[in-house]
Amino acid sequence: MAQTPAPAQPQPQAQQSIYKWTDAEGKLQYSELPPPSGITYEVVRKSAKATPGEAALSSQQAREREELARQEAERKAQAEQAQQSAQDQRAKNCEIAKKNVDVLQSDSQIVKTNAEGKKVVVDAEQRAAELKKAQKDADYYCNP
Repeated sequence: MAQTPAPAQPQPQAQQSIYKWTDAEGKLQYSELPPPSGITYEVVRKSAKATPGEAALSSQQAREREELARQEAERKAQAEQAQQSAQDQRAKNCEIAKKNVDVLQSDSQIVKTNAEGKKVVVDAEQRAAELKKAQKDADYYCNP
C-alpha cells in the first residue's frame, strides 16, 4: 500500500520589523531603524510572503513601504543639503578670517566704532589681540 505524503507543516515566515512613530512636526514616520531615544514608537511586523487573507493589507503595506522610501530619500536629501550648507558657511568664515588677518598684519591704520558710536583708532595692544583672535579663527575655519 502506497503512503501519501503528510501535508506540509506551515513554516514560519521571515519577519521584518518596521518602526512607526510621529516626529516632532507631527508627521508619521516609518523606518527599518528605531527612532531616536525618547520617542514613543510602534513596531509593525511585516511577513516576507503575504497569504491570500493578507491581500488587502499588502496594498497598505506597499503604500507604507513607498512612504518609507520617500521619507528616507527626503531625510537623506535634507542631510546632504545641511552638510553642504555647513561647508559653504565654513568656507565663507574662512575667507573672512583670512581677510581679517591680512588687514591686521598690514601697516594700515585700523579704526573701530566704540560703544558710544564714536570712531576710535585701534592701538598696538588691541591690534595684537585682534590679530591673535583672527589667526585663531582662520585656523579653526580653514583647517577642518
